[in-house]
Amino acid sequence: MRILDRSVYVGPSLYAHFPVIRLELDLGALEGWPTAKLGPAFTGGLIAALPGLAEHGCSYGEPGGFIRRMTEDEGTWLGHVLEHVAIELQNVAGIKVTFGKTRGAGKPGVYHVVYEYEQKDEGLEAGELALRLLDSLLPSELRTQSREEPFDWPRERESFIRFAQRRALGPSTASIVHAAEKRDIPWIRLNSQSLVQLVTASTSSASRRP
Repeated sequence: MRILDRSVYVGPSLYAHFPVIRLELDLGALEGWPTAKLGPAFTGGLIAALPGLAEHGCSYGEPGGFIRRMTEDEGTWLGHVLEHVAIELQNVAGIKVTFGKTRGAGKPGVYHVVYEYEQKDEGLEAGELALRLLDSLLPSELRTQSREEPFDWPRERESFIRFAQRRALGPSTASIVHAAEKRDIPWIRLNSQSLVQLVTASTSSASRRP
């Protein structure tokens, strides 16, 4: 399981009228391993790591819906799981985002994982950390990421929260941004401080990180 490409949409796009990130995710051999096949060790470990996932409604539209998707019938595929984990990681860091969707990218085992973000760097890091967390919960023979030390989830979680807090907008700028969002006005952050730009339709575009 690996990320092939990352796209950051700062304004209205094919996927949403607000900022989203799209990851192109290749499941590889894990295309044959939906969550029900991975079993309770995987799903239970994920819920223990991120209890807030129990509040995700998913397609059922009510708390617990995402857990039902993971455990009913054959379950769901890991691209969909990564979507929810990237959203929840941002929630844990105090970033209130909710939107996500995952669709096949037209090639076997490859998916477009789309999720909402407020700050680009935190959103991208949420996707990377989600990948590392999911990989750490897989049976050893299915893991695709090699590591010299065991995955330390509490340390990784706290490191991500501190990273997000350091980059949080100041209160005045945050108020402007939230007012713009209520009016469907896109915005982008221009530096590591609190300098932002409101984006008109003519300047909205997708930026890419290799």
